Amino acid sequence: MREGLLLLGLLAAGQVAQEPSLRWDDLQEPRYPQLARIAHISGRVVLEITVQPDGTVTIQEVEGHPILVQAAKDSVQKSKLNCDGCGNEPHTFSIMYEFKITDPPRPSIVAAPLPPAIRHHRVRSLRCMYLWRCGS
Repeated sequence: MREGLLLLGLLAAGQVAQEPSLRWDDLQEPRYPQLARIAHISGRVVLEITVQPDGTVTIQEVEGHPILVQAAKDSVQKSKLNCDGCGNEPHTFSIMYEFKITDPPRPSIVAAPLPPAIRHHRVRSLRCMYLWRCGS
């Protein structure tokens, strides 16, 4: 009987000491900024966010290219996040976004045979050649 109580106490302690984890209820994918696409800017963005018990998110620190950072911030602010195992305390998490430009494969171009060229030869007089008044 004593062993059963000890095992039950360990299970309850395991439930209490649960590691807090971030849950994405509604993820809004980040939009790749057009300016970054034109300038071929890619890279990693790391955001340090704090999730409050009511689900509100604040962003403390950022790391990455400024154009890409704004897209990552917009994604986090439009998403719905919850903290599992946080209780009534705010918790801080690191989120990493990887922005990569993937160009679609170019279609293969099959060259059609060109029709035979038809050439017209004009006979020009010497006077025309000398004065450059004839059309080409």
